[in-house]
Amino acid sequence: MPTLDEHILRILGEASEGLFASDIAERLNKELRPDTEYKTADVAKHLKGMSDQVVQLPDGGWMLKRLTL
Repeated sequence: MPTLDEHILRILGEASEGLFASDIAERLNKELRPDTEYKTADVAKHLKGMSDQVVQLPDGGWMLKRLTL
């Protein structure tokens, strides 16, 4: 079973633009319910811990680093 970080990376990889933590939480909840409900704060915490793979944009959204090069 994929980890939360893996789900987040997949969602960001599928996005054509930066996503806010709330957008990611919403997508996770649509896909993974009823197993778990993810809150924006939980997703933001994971994103901050993934700084080697993701970058926060000036508008507050998040994107994979490889897409910003």
